[in-house]
Amino acid sequence: MNTQIAYLLGLASDYIQKGDTSSADRLLKQAQKMSPKNSEICRLLGVTSAFKGDPEEALGWVDKAIKIDPKNWLAHSNRGNILSSLSQKQEAIKSFIKAIGLQPSYAEAHNNIGNVLLDLNRPEEALRSYEKAIQLQPNYAQAYDNLGHVLVKMKRLEEAFSAYEKAILFDSDSSNILSSYIDCKMQLCDWGGLEELIKRVPYVNQNKNTFKFMPFYLLSISDNQRFIKMITEEYVQARHPEKFTLGRICYSENKEKIRLGYFSPDFRNHPVSYLMAGVLESHDRDRFELIGFSMGTQAEDAMYKRLEPCFDQIIDISLKSDLEVAQLARQLQIDIAIDLCGFTQGCRPGIFAYRVAPVQIGYLGYVGTMGANYMDYIIADQTVIPANLQDCYSEKVIYLPSFQANDRKREISDKEFTREELGLPSEGFIFCCFNANYKITLSIFNSWVKILHAVQGSVLFLFVENKTAQNNLLDKLELNALDRGRIIFANAVPYPEYLARYRVADLFLDTSPYNAGTTASDALWAGLPVLTLAGESFSSRMGASLATAIGLPELIATSQEDYEAIAIDLGKNPDKIASIKKKLAENRLTTALFDTQFFTNNLESAYEKVNKRYQDGLPPDHIN
Repeated sequence: MNTQIAYLLGLASDYIQKGDTSSADRLLKQAQKMSPKNSEICRLLGVTSAFKGDPEEALGWVDKAIKIDPKNWLAHSNRGNILSSLSQKQEAIKSFIKAIGLQPSYAEAHNNIGNVLLDLNRPEEALRSYEKAIQLQPNYAQAYDNLGHVLVKMKRLEEAFSAYEKAILFDSDSSNILSSYIDCKMQLCDWGGLEELIKRVPYVNQNKNTFKFMPFYLLSISDNQRFIKMITEEYVQARHPEKFTLGRICYSENKEKIRLGYFSPDFRNHPVSYLMAGVLESHDRDRFELIGFSMGTQAEDAMYKRLEPCFDQIIDISLKSDLEVAQLARQLQIDIAIDLCGFTQGCRPGIFAYRVAPVQIGYLGYVGTMGANYMDYIIADQTVIPANLQDCYSEKVIYLPSFQANDRKREISDKEFTREELGLPSEGFIFCCFNANYKITLSIFNSWVKILHAVQGSVLFLFVENKTAQNNLLDKLELNALDRGRIIFANAVPYPEYLARYRVADLFLDTSPYNAGTTASDALWAGLPVLTLAGESFSSRMGASLATAIGLPELIATSQEDYEAIAIDLGKNPDKIASIKKKLAENRLTTALFDTQFFTNNLESAYEKVNKRYQDGLPPDHIN
């Protein structure tokens, strides 16, 4: 290799490390003209093509690199990553194994095999691959981070926490490792040092790291909507930028029916489907054609069997690449694509980056902005996104009377639980919260402590999934001079019984800044009032939206002090809580929240309006 080629390669590699793929690509193409048979130049052109979001071009370059030099083990490893992004998982594993055969000490290939195995839902095998990567490279931060992910999936949270601690020790400037570490601490209700960790989020998001902070983890730590939008836009630009491979969508004729594409990994027993089932069943099939795009592992459970007849067809896209899905959706001429996942588990924003439909809408699964210029609308109401906060969202807002879909057919068990069988005291006020552990913050827990102190004999009924979180909460309770018996932990029960169990409690205490969503509507459906604390972000205003839609605005607190005062007042005055429960029972089937057909009618009207704007050649705009 001559000196000039070596210089260009070194400079291009530096640009790639800094994230400047355009400059790297320019230098590499210059070098390739000078030395067309150079395997390493071709490999690096594959790397820059992959960074640009063109996996097919990237595959062409690495295949050329391997043809020139079959022993280029880095090219085989790059090929594995590209094939994995194209959902050719088994072929990807073969390429990684080839790389390991040529370079047995290459830890990154073992780490990447673990990633593919995790995608294939083979966690035990993925675990062994990550452990092998760490054995070869004991300071491999990303492998520790991935080890944490697989341990979380296996519900071994304490071990996951240890893995994340090592990951952040070896790479304290990685935003994705920081997000994993914060999330795990939240799931364990381990609040020590969290405030300082959260302060680091903007800093680490600005470094050369291309992963960026996962937006979902912001929702439980901040209600500053402008901050959330900023971090989310940085994440999307780095990980899921708009892709122009397929060009503009070229169909625009009015069809007899508007063709809706619902995208979700959760067409199964899952909170999103619990909410959406009634709406999907209620759609007017004379006006709309429904196609489901299943992004997750098919689960032939009761919910899937209920949902399947709602669609004209359900297509399993779990093994298709983002590009293949976009091409398929365009072939099917989807008019409106609805992403029911956002940045939650199993999400695939990259699909929408290719533009799968003329109109793309984010809804329900993720309660926040997607920060992407290719997402046209977000479905909300005047409570979750007031007019003065519209600029905090990259999307235009579709305003419905109430943002949350609900299923009026949710079955509540006839079982009548007693306090004793649930481990609750025979007397005293029962505060309740069955929100996910990561939504419980130190701030909200301190409010609960004040409420328990003020309402003598009261207890807090929680669902907490792991023993470490339980012990952390009990230790914190004891530190605040309260008996450990003041918190009672609920067991997992079948969904209809879970709904019936709410009837034993007196008041649901919502979390903040990430409010209850499905959990709050579950409680209200079962007849349990929900006290919520409204913040600024979408996720911190969900509870207020539900309370407004069911006609209980008196249960919306606007400050933590207000939240505590209302809870204490209701806890000390049985007549007041009885009156609210009576009002809830009267409103349950007469207000907007649980009127599935009313909601569907409004949603369909919105779909028709946004489709007409597109047909008329108008850009997206706020829809009332």
